[in-house]
Amino acid sequence: MEIPEEYPASAAYGDDRMNFRCSTTYAATGEYDLHCHNFYEIYLFLKGDADYLVEGRHYRPAPNSLLLLAPNAFHGVRINTDADYRRFALHFHPDVLSAERRALLLSVFPGAGQPNAQIYFENTQDWQLPAFFQALSDCSRLEPVLAAPLMSVAMEGLLARIYTMAAASCPLNGREPVSDPVSALLLYLNSHVREPVTLDQLSERFFISKHHLNKVFRRATGTTVFDYLLHKRVILAQQLLADGHSAQEAALQAGFGDYSSFYRAYRRILGHSPLQDRGALPALSREKGERMQWVGLKGV
Repeated sequence: MEIPEEYPASAAYGDDRMNFRCSTTYAATGEYDLHCHNFYEIYLFLKGDADYLVEGRHYRPAPNSLLLLAPNAFHGVRINTDADYRRFALHFHPDVLSAERRALLLSVFPGAGQPNAQIYFENTQDWQLPAFFQALSDCSRLEPVLAAPLMSVAMEGLLARIYTMAAASCPLNGREPVSDPVSALLLYLNSHVREPVTLDQLSERFFISKHHLNKVFRRATGTTVFDYLLHKRVILAQQLLADGHSAQEAALQAGFGDYSSFYRAYRRILGHSPLQDRGALPALSREKGERMQWVGLKGV
């Protein structure tokens, strides 16, 4: 299906709870820009030559395909050529949704312990999803006093439509059990982020040598087992700090054995002291100086 010409080359809206963009890139990256964050993301691929990696699973998006990304999921895109790469991306925090509908609308995103939940959908034009993104784009161009409330309403409409599509495409009782070893390992790690984990333990549990375990894990996810766990724990601690926990409490609840190792990891990954993030409002930004930054794995 051809991408409608009325889709804008660019559109943008941002506040403390929501960030919406329609953007185009004209340069290949050659590698995945892996990262994770504490907010939800809805991504609609329009055109281009790209691959997506989400928690060890690879996706080759087709025009009008959709990805649902839950908080703390490691993901990244690789742009393969200099051809136009166009997409809509919507990032948001749950409190942008009305309290009475929040749980229902967020149920389209996979939760912990659901490694095989469907997060990728093709042919979304059959469900008129591109039109819902276009509605968000239209709202983003309004005066701020109108844009803020109407963007929230339009986003709830989009999530309601996604819920209908997901329910028809993937009934709750239709999920398959985990079969491949990396998916099983990711499920285990995500379920035990707060607990001590050793390579010896993982090797024994999954019947694979420590060397080979790290090798297949890096090939699938772009990082090592313990860098993956470390980044997950830091982003969890960051959320705990934002919720008002002390640094010591956040370190303990996020699975760090002692405060000094937590402090060093936090400074290395986020570039600032954990004390700066206690009670901080989240910020939907990659810019330095924001309190809640994207946690990138590039260069790990």
